[in-house]
Amino acid sequence: MTMAYDPAQLEGSKEDGQAATPNVPCRPADLANLLLAGPGLRSRQRARDQQADKAGIELKRQVLVRLAALDPEPEQLDEALEQIIHEMGRPHGPTRGVCLSVRSDWETACSSPHFIAWLLEQAIRDGMEPRRGRNRAD
Repeated sequence: MTMAYDPAQLEGSKEDGQAATPNVPCRPADLANLLLAGPGLRSRQRARDQQADKAGIELKRQVLVRLAALDPEPEQLDEALEQIIHEMGRPHGPTRGVCLSVRSDWETACSSPHFIAWLLEQAIRDGMEPRRGRNRAD
């Protein structure tokens, strides 16, 4: 299950109560790979039609894979996201929305290195949890 980002829950806090500064990746491709590795790109079991959820998750996965492949310099992130929007084709609105979400994640990572540590912790935890149900392509 995906948890909300809460820097107070990170392990490795200093004794004086301040969180330790982790050695974090500082490139957009690193963030994209962490987001791809985490539990956020899996649909949850719900008692409703999940076609829209699955389509959104797949679109975000495609954007993150492309961003990781482009591996832009941090200063070139906006240009890379704009390139991805145009490469994905019409309609541009959904892709633009996903790219804005990725940009927001980047801003959070830049302002709070603990966000990267949290993403890494989530990716590790997700990798250790057994998968429930069957992985189906539908």
